[in-house]
Amino acid sequence: MTQEDIISVFPLPNVVFFPQTNLPLHIFEPRYSQMIRETQENHQLIGMFLLRPGWQDDYYGNPPIYSVGCAGELAYVESLADQRYNIVLRGLYRARALETVQEYPYRKVRVQILPETLSESPKLIRQMQMSLLADVAKLMSDPENIDPSLEFSQIVNSIASSLDLDVDLKMELLQKDDIFVRARLLQKLLRKRVSMNEWAQKFSPLRPDDPTVN
Repeated sequence: MTQEDIISVFPLPNVVFFPQTNLPLHIFEPRYSQMIRETQENHQLIGMFLLRPGWQDDYYGNPPIYSVGCAGELAYVESLADQRYNIVLRGLYRARALETVQEYPYRKVRVQILPETLSESPKLIRQMQMSLLADVAKLMSDPENIDPSLEFSQIVNSIASSLDLDVDLKMELLQKDDIFVRARLLQKLLRKRVSMNEWAQKFSPLRPDDPTVN
């Protein structure tokens, strides 16, 4: 049976949010400040949805969004001057926007709650987890941020959230229903990044101390 919900929408052009991750945000637009206040009052969730290209033409209206996003709850709220807020969202579930039920002052949509599956055996999951953590250790300055004792799905989503990737690649990751399929794509992206870094390091001794001198 399909589960549905009605959530507020906070669309951004450069953020893809994943379940089981934390997202700090600074809220300053009046309409979204109102959203925070009303969300606290009615205990609804906030959905982060990526804006589609061309959003600049109608940013202060309701520009098109990608249909799949992530719903989160307010884990932390700090009230600031001028009705601004610092907040932290905790990702709960992936959501597919079905229809808009409110347009102003901010958008609300009816969403389908998208379940996540995990198709592979425990052995393959353990192997994939070790591979992802090993690659992350080669790329991130502080890999301790990814706790190896977490559930596999949380490790995958945490890496996907933390990794510096183009938003279209992050959207591709978010749209995968199967966590292992998401992990396999993430592994491919990580290994490509590791390979590029190793190639660059191989030639780093050839770099002059003073780049202005030939």
